[in-house]
Amino acid sequence: NIGEIAFCGTVNDLSVMGARPIGISLSLVLEEGFAKDDFFRIIDSIAEMSKQTGIPIVTGDTKVVERRSLDKIIINTSGVGIVERALNESYVEGDAVIVSGGIGEHGTTLLAKRFELEATIETDSKPLHEEMLAILPYIKQAKDITRGGIAAITNELITKHAVGMTIDEELIPMHDQVRALTEILGLDVYSLASEGRLLCVAEEKNADKVVALLRKWNPSAARIGTVTSGNRVIVKTGYGKKVLSMPSGNIIPRIC
Repeated sequence: NIGEIAFCGTVNDLSVMGARPIGISLSLVLEEGFAKDDFFRIIDSIAEMSKQTGIPIVTGDTKVVERRSLDKIIINTSGVGIVERALNESYVEGDAVIVSGGIGEHGTTLLAKRFELEATIETDSKPLHEEMLAILPYIKQAKDITRGGIAAITNELITKHAVGMTIDEELIPMHDQVRALTEILGLDVYSLASEGRLLCVAEEKNADKVVALLRKWNPSAARIGTVTSGNRVIVKTGYGKKVLSMPSGNIIPRIC
């Protein structure tokens, strides 16, 4: 639920920067009359995530606003971490592009609910701090794959360092239901959010090590491409090559 997603989102933002999260702030804005059962379900899920990860909620605030002035609830989280190793190393042609697991599972789960489609797929939402600590010595940079999916993340990364990337579509891990539902609905799977996946760049010599470590958490972790020249993200498909552009317009579904 939204409480778990809010907690994981901040933990993951810190983790992919090379920081060990040590505290989270939690602020709530509630619509007057918000259901008590829903409120405690959300709070209990945040408490459980905090207990599981050992990352405490250290401060926060709650406000109630008049009815119909917002859509039930807004959650704002922020966090503080201690930098183990700042991930700001430049990458060069030949470096490996790696994902920690199947893409688009969170976005597809929301789509299935929204369109009342029969599906057994579940959100990938989870904290990434343990995975990041394991691979931290072997990677150059990392990003959690959230809003805009790998289309947004890869384009952000190439812009930052004026390089390109070539992605092999056949190597991208993807749940069968993700593939099927996006085809049925005519949506771009590369733009769908994940909430418990990361994309990282590593030297060629460290690529196999990083993939092996990530597979302790997600057996589908894989190298999906290579850093190149050209300032574009190119996807190799069974029909040829295409440019993967930054997503535009209304990216659905959105929950955070």
